[in-house]
Amino acid sequence: MSGPVAAGASDAGRVRANNEDRWLIRERAGVTLLCVADGVGGLAGGEVASAAAVDGVADRFFTAVPAEGARGALTTAVAHANSAVVDAAHGSATTLVLAAVRKRDLAVASLGDSRAYLVRAAIIRQLTTDHSGAQPGSITRFLGDPGGVQPDVFVETLRAHDRVVLCSDGLTRHVTDAEIAARAADDDPARATARLVALANERGGEDNVTVVVYRVPDRGYAPLVVLIAAVVLGILGAVLVLTTSAPRSIP
Repeated sequence: MSGPVAAGASDAGRVRANNEDRWLIRERAGVTLLCVADGVGGLAGGEVASAAAVDGVADRFFTAVPAEGARGALTTAVAHANSAVVDAAHGSATTLVLAAVRKRDLAVASLGDSRAYLVRAAIIRQLTTDHSGAQPGSITRFLGDPGGVQPDVFVETLRAHDRVVLCSDGLTRHVTDAEIAARAADDDPARATARLVALANERGGEDNVTVVVYRVPDRGYAPLVVLIAAVVLGILGAVLVLTTSAPRSIP
């Protein structure tokens, strides 16, 4: 299976004039970083908060990975991003969900109600816990808190062909988990994200909608199996030749 292993898509939706969501995909030194932020209004606007969050994560994560590992680097990056939002957004805030993939190791951190899902063999599982308040659309934990933040952190071991999906609540208010799983299974992550955003808009698009999909590659295991099979067949063929050409005694 060739082609990109990750893609993202975002849209303002059918109701709101501005898109306050931001997303990021970045790969460096064998680690892929995925991120979705959903801005919440304020003096500067939610788009300022979400942009500061994504930029802050990207600025700090990869410098922290060598010393702290992916899980520790996520926590460090979230703390740095929170300070960036406080400095830039002036009362605005944002959700944040980010994931780091290194080979088959996945670490996820989250604040707010943007989500991370794992899709495996057509079965979807929500990895994150929503930090939702009593009022619809309200969140209890977010970036932009002057008192500091403590994200939830989750770890998983991935398998070939798994999908990791990050999204803002503009998707989940219109699209079911089963529908997310079905479309994320597409071999082309860019096509999967576009289809999910389109589906949310077809059903009303009441909020900004953002989706990132990561496809776990097979790491070339199928060609390895073919190589082993070829070697075994070659050995069997050589044995057969030696057997049929060996001298025989005549009774």
